[in-house]
Amino acid sequence: MVSHEFEPESWMNEIRPMYRGADPAHDFSHISRVYKTARIIGREEGADMQVLLLAVLLHDVGSEKKHTSKQGESEGQGKRAVEAFLESIGLEEEAREKVLYAVDVHRFSGKIVPVTLEARILQDADRLDAIGAIGIARVFLTGGTLGRELYSPDDPFCRAREPDDTKWNLDHFYKKLLKLEFGMHTKSGKKLAAGRTAVLRRYLRDLEEEIGTKL
Repeated sequence: MVSHEFEPESWMNEIRPMYRGADPAHDFSHISRVYKTARIIGREEGADMQVLLLAVLLHDVGSEKKHTSKQGESEGQGKRAVEAFLESIGLEEEAREKVLYAVDVHRFSGKIVPVTLEARILQDADRLDAIGAIGIARVFLTGGTLGRELYSPDDPFCRAREPDDTKWNLDHFYKKLLKLEFGMHTKSGKKLAAGRTAVLRRYLRDLEEEIGTKL
């Protein structure tokens, strides 16, 4: 039996400190945005909202060392913290396993297609936060943290080369962001992704108008 009533918002004060020190693109403001999106999609898709919203609130615990040599160590610590939290609130084993599964498979880099509805919705909601206006902000926030250059002066829009987002910020649009729309699992996610991808394409058109294709 869960020791709290089913109101995941009531757990936010307990979960928020787990994100202290997280990189700025994966901090608690990111969690809050994904939470709002997942709640909308989950209600439309008929998800188990307890499992879904707990998974959303916990999905990036351990991200404070993201993009560093200690990332793997941090993620391991994060998983243990998530497991401890779920046990502390008395979540039943079946629901706990579903939450942990959704958290485990949500990352784009894992290239895993989830089998549960809640995990699919978490993936959709998390990836929606990587596109649109907020996605543009997060790309350049992360790129600045990593010291990447803004774009290739010879071919900013990857017209004649493969994108390399380890070097150029703008390449991340072509390496990942413009592809996310086609990997959405839910009808609701696909609709939202289409609108946010249009924002990305409009930004790229505006940028090209300002800088041209070659300096």
